[in-house]
Amino acid sequence: MKKVKIIKFISIVVILTILAYTLLVLFDNNKAYAVSQWISSDIDGIDESLYPGFKEKIKSLQAQYPNWTFKVLYTDLNWSDVISNEYVGHNSGPRNMIQATTNYQGQWICPICSYTNSTWRCASQAAIEYMMDPRNSLNSSDIFQFEELTINGCDINAINSMISGTFLQGHANEIANSANATQINPYYIIARLIQEQGRNGSATSSGASGYYNPFNIGATGNSDAEEIENAINYAKKQGWNTLEKAITGGINFIANDYIKQGQNTLYFQKFDVENQYNGLYWHQYMQNLMAAQSEGNTLRKTYVDINSVSSSHTFIIPLYKNMPSTACSRPDGSADATVSGDIVKVNANGGLNMRNAPNGSVIGAVSSGEIVTRIEKATSKVAGTYWDKIRRANGEEGYVARQTYDNEAEYKLYLLPLGDDGSNTGDSGNADSGNSGNTDNGNTTTVKKGDVNGDGQVSPGDYVLIKNNILGLNTFNETQKMAADVNGDGQISPGDYVLVKNNILYGTTL
Repeated sequence: MKKVKIIKFISIVVILTILAYTLLVLFDNNKAYAVSQWISSDIDGIDESLYPGFKEKIKSLQAQYPNWTFKVLYTDLNWSDVISNEYVGHNSGPRNMIQATTNYQGQWICPICSYTNSTWRCASQAAIEYMMDPRNSLNSSDIFQFEELTINGCDINAINSMISGTFLQGHANEIANSANATQINPYYIIARLIQEQGRNGSATSSGASGYYNPFNIGATGNSDAEEIENAINYAKKQGWNTLEKAITGGINFIANDYIKQGQNTLYFQKFDVENQYNGLYWHQYMQNLMAAQSEGNTLRKTYVDINSVSSSHTFIIPLYKNMPSTACSRPDGSADATVSGDIVKVNANGGLNMRNAPNGSVIGAVSSGEIVTRIEKATSKVAGTYWDKIRRANGEEGYVARQTYDNEAEYKLYLLPLGDDGSNTGDSGNADSGNSGNTDNGNTTTVKKGDVNGDGQVSPGDYVLIKNNILGLNTFNETQKMAADVNGDGQISPGDYVLVKNNILYGTTL
């Protein structure tokens, strides 16, 4: 009897050990995914009551292309939260932009944003919803934006065929060697380069400046000229004085900063919805709303050219919670877009302090005239005013005063619904009279050293932000600059990066 119990005990221990090891391996191989997210190959197991319309479309593609493999990523993200996080940056730097050509007018263009960059405009919420809804792309034309981009081996003859007649002609070996070394799909690399440069190249790949940046890494700015200048400056920092160096360096950049971070599809590189250790939404390769679909179509054409569309391909489809019962509609190019959601403009001279809780500690500031998303509207007062929770364009969240305090003589609404004329009569019934002097605006900002993303703690996401800023891949507002300048020398440098990293790894004091 004792022997049986011992055997059972040992069996249980062995099973638990194997389970723990399996989970460890799975976690190690999917470091980019949080525990709340998981990938499944069980298409039949998709709950249609929670994720309507996905199973039918995926199984239809499976029947049409039996060599294709499909997986789904359960993102554990609410659809409305995803859209509100993507629909930010109005008047300063939108997260998503649309090229205002003949085909993309009307409801495609954001109705509240004055931001322009050449022919580019801030994309409307309806446009973001349409392009982000995977159900609109579960067809044989648009599916390749979901293709898993890791691969082993490639055909040099196929690469030569694909780049023939383009600015990449003669560079097949660099593409093949770097792709093999990083285990990245080389056909995707070619699609990305042609998407960025066109078939004939552009100012950032011509070498006219003495440097090359065909992937347009670091090409940020408010005009075409500024974007080109920043892209070339990045290339100078990397020493990319030949196209060969730029191709190899760019492939390594994409491999290390995107694909190995879990953004291993074109869709995930455009829409950062897979839970990375360094946060959601902000780590997106480009602002172009159409980029994932466009590059996916280019990738598909390359497969057509080498007769491999029907070959083995693996696709990862994201699933969101609480999606609409049917796929989001395509925006009407002939009708004006309307404002949806709770988007407000800051209507306070000097701006508003942003706090970590209603009437809590100051963690930042929002500027007068800044457009933000209100994600929680207070129903009761704390310390004499309503405190609404907002989200800024850079993803920062916090609480701000909706209106003046009870003891102030003159009432003013600080968070003004778009379309309101800004009069002091907003929020009917909330006007209070009293002594003035408690206005929660001003120029004093308190920040926590090292907490660049403003989440209240110093984490790996903060030192990634600092690293990317040093590389010229992002820009900081004044609050972020104060938090990132840990050593207080007035500039953001590798020294600040090291201090934050050591704080996280070894608990050193900032």
